[in-house]
This record gives sequence, structure tokens and C-alpha cells, in this order.
Amino acid sequence: MEEKKNTAKDRLIICGLVALTLLIAYFMARFEVVRRAQREYTEGEKFLNFYRNPDAKKQFYDEKLRKKEITDIEYEMLMEDNALKNAYVEYNTVVDLFTPPESDWVKKSRQRLLEITPEYNAWVAQLSAEVQKASNVPVKKK
Repeated sequence: MEEKKNTAKDRLIICGLVALTLLIAYFMARFEVVRRAQREYTEGEKFLNFYRNPDAKKQFYDEKLRKKEITDIEYEMLMEDNALKNAYVEYNTVVDLFTPPESDWVKKSRQRLLEITPEYNAWVAQLSAEVQKASNVPVKKK
């Protein structure tokens, strides 16, 4: 009789530990997803600031170049890169990859996407028009 009490008690303890482990795993995963969403949203804000204030972009990358964190070639590529595109991609990443849970960062990203999508679509249309205008004649090699 005593052995049956111990096995029932042992099973109850094991079930409690499994439930506790699953609960901890759930909250750890949720915390990580929200943390990543925050990081991507912050990156989107950085790029949106670069789009709206090109001097901030130049200052940021000038500092990275001065500290030798990037090379001259990387600097040129980063300066030519479209900050609006990067902001759009970052916000879209938050919405696509870090939902659920519906964190504040996801909500803020959706709001930013609504705000910048018309500008982004205009930029894409401009690029398409430039491609259509481009000549189909191959470039001669020297």
C-alpha cells in the first residue's frame, strides 16, 4: 500500500515538473521573440531616421569608418543603399517573423508600415520605370 502511495506521489511530482518546465520554456521563447522584435524595430527606426535625415546617416557611417569598423568599399555601399528600403524590410520582418505574440513592437511596426508603404511603393515604381527606360543593348566589353 505504501509503494502505491509513493508511485502516485512520484507521478504527481513528475507531472508538476514537466508542466513547470513547459511553462518556463514557453516564457523563455516568448521573451526571445519579443526581444528580437524590439531589436529589428529599433533597426527600422534607425534606417527611417537615415531616410528622413541623410546627415545622420553620413555621420553614423563616418564614425564607423573612422573607428575602422567598416572599410572604404563598405562605406560607399552603405551610403548608396536606400534607407527607406531598409526600414521597410526591418518593419516587415518584425510583422512577418515575430508574430505571435502580438507585442508592442509588432504593433508599432505595423503602424510604421502603414506610414511608409506609400513612399516605398513610389520608390519601387520609380525603379521599375528606370528599368523600363534602360536600353536593352548589351554593353560592349573592352
